[in-house]
Parts: sequence; C-alpha cells; structure tokens
Amino acid sequence: MTVQQLRENITEALAQFYPAIPVYVEGDKPQSAYFRPGLISATYDRQREGRYMAVYRFGIRYEQGGLLDAESMADGLCEALAARESGNSSFRVIRQSWEAGAEGHGPLFTVDYMLYLQKQPEGEAELMGHFTEGARLK
Repeated sequence: MTVQQLRENITEALAQFYPAIPVYVEGDKPQSAYFRPGLISATYDRQREGRYMAVYRFGIRYEQGGLLDAESMADGLCEALAARESGNSSFRVIRQSWEAGAEGHGPLFTVDYMLYLQKQPEGEAELMGHFTEGARLK
C-alpha cells in the first residue's frame, strides 16, 4: 500500500461518514466547514531479514467549523478510520490523537498508520553491472 492509497482511504472514510462536509485537497477552498488531510511525516525502520516497517502520520484538519462540533467529531473520526481498517489487512492504525486548533488553524486529528514494506524476493533483483564501451560485463 502506498502513501497515496492511504490518503485515498482517509478521503473515502471522511466522505462515507461525513458526506455533508467537503474534503479539500487543492483548488478553491470551500466557504463552509471542511476537512483538509495531509501527510505529516513518514518513518522507516529496518526490521530483521531485510524487512522494513513504515509509519505514516497523517493529519486531518477541520477548518472553519465550530469548536464543539470538532470535539464531538474526534470520536467519530476514530470510528470512521477503524471501520476502514477492519476490511484491509495491508495496514494498521497504531495511534490516533486530537489537538485543539491554534490561532488561524482548525483542530487537528492525527492518525499513525503502520505497514510492512515487502522486500524484493532474492533472485529477482536486477544486478547492476559495469559498462565498458557499450558492453555490459557480468
């Protein structure tokens, strides 16, 4: 699963559980309350035997909405993302948090996704050779 697929998963969960609130990605910002998802950070950790783990932290801002709406929405976002996770075994939600908004910014809901990156099977990796006068040496 790629970062783009995780973003699409979040967008689909928001559209499914909050159909009246638009999701802003680019272009003209909505005039009413909206969600703005974005990748905050990515961490890669090498595990044993060439296996890698990735942790992607996404943030979902709730802009131009009421503070009380945002507070009640925090639990709903947890449920929405958990419902999307239950049908998908390629990633796992490991942490969710909610932070009150700062001056000029709406509240921020963060979610950390963990997934294992597949290593390339041995023998299938293309080995790089040296090039001398257009001929490849093995």
